[in-house]
Amino acid sequence: MAYTALYRVWRPQTFGDVVGQSHVTTTLRNAIREGRLSHAYLFNGPRGTGKTSAAKIMAKAVNCERPIDGEPCNECGTCVAITDGSVTDVLEIDAASNRGVEEIRDIRDKVKFAPSDVKYKVYIIDEVHMLTTEAFNALLKTLEEPPSHVLFILATTEPHKLPATIISRCQRFDFHRIALSEMVGRLQQICQAHQVEADPQALQLVAKMAEGGMRDALSLLDQAISYSGTSVTAAAIMQITGTVSQTYFSELAKLVAEQNVAGVMEQFDQVMVQGKDPEHFLQDFMYYYRDMLLMKTAPKLQEIVERTLIDDQFSNVAQAYSLPALYEIIEVLNTALTQLKWSTYSRVLVELTLVKLCQLPQKGAAQAAGGADSEELRTLLGRIHTLEEKLQQVLSGQAVLPQVGAAAEEPKSREPRRVPAAGGGSRVSITKLRDVARAYDEGMTQKVRGMWSQILQEVKKIKIQHQAWLVNGTPVAVGQSTLVLAFKSPIHCEKTMEPELKGIVERVLQMATGKQLSLLSVMEEEWQSVEEEKGAGDSSGQGSAEVQEDPLVAEALRLVGEHLVEVKE
Repeated sequence: MAYTALYRVWRPQTFGDVVGQSHVTTTLRNAIREGRLSHAYLFNGPRGTGKTSAAKIMAKAVNCERPIDGEPCNECGTCVAITDGSVTDVLEIDAASNRGVEEIRDIRDKVKFAPSDVKYKVYIIDEVHMLTTEAFNALLKTLEEPPSHVLFILATTEPHKLPATIISRCQRFDFHRIALSEMVGRLQQICQAHQVEADPQALQLVAKMAEGGMRDALSLLDQAISYSGTSVTAAAIMQITGTVSQTYFSELAKLVAEQNVAGVMEQFDQVMVQGKDPEHFLQDFMYYYRDMLLMKTAPKLQEIVERTLIDDQFSNVAQAYSLPALYEIIEVLNTALTQLKWSTYSRVLVELTLVKLCQLPQKGAAQAAGGADSEELRTLLGRIHTLEEKLQQVLSGQAVLPQVGAAAEEPKSREPRRVPAAGGGSRVSITKLRDVARAYDEGMTQKVRGMWSQILQEVKKIKIQHQAWLVNGTPVAVGQSTLVLAFKSPIHCEKTMEPELKGIVERVLQMATGKQLSLLSVMEEEWQSVEEEKGAGDSSGQGSAEVQEDPLVAEALRLVGEHLVEVKE
């Protein structure tokens, strides 16, 4: 006879054989024993967790001639026939290859006929999410009101792709990933039955790499037995899967912690000589650091560690890393894995990533928490604690803040008056604006205005965003060494005074005018106020002091400007 794969030989035949899904099997067994059957069930979960096997067991259990506490006996003619697949009333349909509306209509037409050999006609639709929209619509009415002799069992790995109208008509059972300990126990049982000696570390490695799927674990174990015969070792598992040993990663991580770039490159070259895939190598290295992070943050949850076995060597290497260092290393590795998908030279990118890991600052835990840095940190924490206590006393009324006194008020009184800008703005010193107004250079002002569009184009060549901030400004005056730029928008006014943008404009101004000018951005209201004040001063110098001495006239001049005021006797 031809050889049969392990996952087919050890396919569960009773609910008790299904590993790691007791929440599902217990419910189904009780429902069958008490006769509380629904017309439709939905089994969903990751691959290889027992969905289709549970569906076949249920098909046998509801039709078994001598059921035992909700379990099929697997000895009667009906159970044997269903196991062999010779019962025409139990149909297993692959929705991936029978996804059209015609196949579902054929099922709908045949549902009304009573079963010929068994009590219940059972339809097992695997990968049901692959059905088309029309096929789902054809299935809806049948699922809602099926005949009493029909049972539908839908299985899928992607329940979110099913219409809500289908899900609401089924009893839903979520199959979970199989726990590591339960999977290892099952693998040991299978190895004993086949008289295969397997190292516990090898079975642990198989179970970790299966990622919760029993079928994947059995396929990998079957491959390992074919490779190494009756003695399965961890080295054999690593050899057939192309993974790198944990000892290698521990040595590599130690060299990274020591920032030994030459040693890291030598270790990586050894892996490449063996023909390992750079992307697979980087994935395993990231999982190594991920498991290290979990061990340091949650040491009691060893089952959530994906691929690493917690041994003395791993624990010793983990002590060389602080948590912030692990966060940064994992982020760097994850970024590199994302870039690998679009990179032609994957090996070069991996080498660059390893060098970058060696050059990350403060790698060791001793560096992060020792010496003078630790002492300085304790001093700062003490000062913060003292300040918090004083602040709490002030807030509770037990203490008052010290008075600033006249010494602090004196600088405030000396501070030059500032012109308030409507809606915010620049808050420029009025003294500086007066200086520009007094040193007003008409010729240079006209020259800058005429060249302003050219100046904007030069700024745009450097950075287009800077030109966008300047375009709403208007050159209003050039003093001895200052260009005043007036804005209507306070946002543009404030932005143009930022060091980077201001420096670029001043360099362009010097190249365009041949004169070194400092940029001063103000709001239009600010500049108009200074101009009015200057105009009022000029008028007083021409003999209109008696007019401005009148407070009413002075107020009118301030409000509407001197050009709109006519003083009559």
